[in-house]
Amino acid sequence: MKIKILKFLFLILFFSNLTYSQNKKTDINGVWADINSGVENAVVIISEQNGKVIFSHYLEWKGQKFVESGIGKRTGNTIEYTVDVTLPIEGWATQGTHTLTLSEDGNTLEGTYKDNKKREGPITFKRIR
Repeated sequence: MKIKILKFLFLILFFSNLTYSQNKKTDINGVWADINSGVENAVVIISEQNGKVIFSHYLEWKGQKFVESGIGKRTGNTIEYTVDVTLPIEGWATQGTHTLTLSEDGNTLEGTYKDNKKREGPITFKRIR
């Protein structure tokens, strides 16, 4: 009887720990590198609180500075936000959306952008700290 009780308690402990680890969110707050081709000095700062995401992005392209910021939400490991460009590059879009998925190791955000010029493509950010 004692062995059955111990087995039962072990199973409860095992499944409760498994459920906890599946519900635990990876912290995305911090500084990320924009590793997309053609950009230089490109950094992203992400702040998340209770599922609300605030995004800031600076990059240089062929010596021109570009800044955008946005607000959105996080659902699980998916982040979606709308951006407004505050320092544009001539010919580039001035608004858009990013939809990103956090990698299993928590060090890469990868997904797509769509902009107000009806363009879309891949984007990737790597965690710096």
